[in-house]
Amino acid sequence: MRCSDLVQLCAISPSCDDRASTAYLRDRLARFALDYRRLLRILATLPQHPRVVVNEHYDPFGAEVNCFEDEGLTWPKAEVLGSRLAALNAVLRQGAETAGFTPVKQNFEGHRLCSAQSYVQGPGDRAPLHPTAAGSLAIALADQKALPVDAN
Repeated sequence: MRCSDLVQLCAISPSCDDRASTAYLRDRLARFALDYRRLLRILATLPQHPRVVVNEHYDPFGAEVNCFEDEGLTWPKAEVLGSRLAALNAVLRQGAETAGFTPVKQNFEGHRLCSAQSYVQGPGDRAPLHPTAAGSLAIALADQKALPVDAN
């Protein structure tokens, strides 16, 4: 599921909560869920039953989105995107739990978009809304913490 497409659509639209963008999201999420379930079934049948962690998507939006206002992203739009991100994370979490895998919630609190020490790349960076090196480390540490101590 290309989240960047959803963010771009939201940023250029007068509102992110219209029927067209909501229908687009539902279609993309349904397609993603089918592919995701197929992948989880394949992983569950692998020999030696590997430990699998499924990362939920971090919430890039904090209380401030002023660093993206020039691109059309306002706080009301960020709230809509946050609710859509919650729907994606529900699919990720439910699929992982159903397959017997470990879902890992990512917490970028205090390090979200536009904060002084953001774990999210800003609009002027090479990959806006993707994690920074520090964000990637935070994700890896959350994964490590979620694995049992005896995991190799």
